[in-house]
Amino acid sequence: MSAASATDLAAIRLLVLTEGVHDVTAASDVLREAHRRGASFALVVRAYDHPREERVAFARAMRRELPRTLPVIVAGSPSEAREAHADGVHLGRGVASVTEARALFGPDAWVSLPAHTPQDIAAAEREGAYAALVSPVLGVPAKGPPLGFSGLSCFLGSTNHPRVRAFALGGLTASDVGPCLRAGADGVAVIRAVWRAKDPAAALAELAAAVARAV
Repeated sequence: MSAASATDLAAIRLLVLTEGVHDVTAASDVLREAHRRGASFALVVRAYDHPREERVAFARAMRRELPRTLPVIVAGSPSEAREAHADGVHLGRGVASVTEARALFGPDAWVSLPAHTPQDIAAAEREGAYAALVSPVLGVPAKGPPLGFSGLSCFLGSTNHPRVRAFALGGLTASDVGPCLRAGADGVAVIRAVWRAKDPAAALAELAAAVARAV
């Protein structure tokens, strides 16, 4: 396994999650094409709806099919991410501790946590996580009331998280990138904006361009 360096991590402002995406060939084609067009992003393989063995196999296949310059993070346990040869791990609450993840991936690797309250951000910093995914910003089915951009600003403004990077997640499109970053987010994370687009590679390239303009 080759973990992304701290320098590589600092450049990540856009996360693409694969929730609901199970075709390795089709998905990797989209990601490679967007990467070829110059899009800068990291992939978060999230496949909670599949058994562990299938999740690991899918993540391992995605890592194998994608360029090494494209970071691949696995949502799940540290052991799953390690088995998939991922560059980092996104931990669900109660799955494992940041300390356990650091023991496998090292002190500078990507380790992120979900954040639905300001207290979650504080906990992420206290535990030594690199990043937190703040959600839901906009409306997402079955994910609870959205924060909105003003709510996101209040959410992040009420916390002191200089050592935790906050990524806005939840119903976002390219037009939402600027408002999220102005609200205090360090980056954005998307799902449907890419995978439900008519041209997913073009949508991802547009999102990456929006991020580049906004930073």
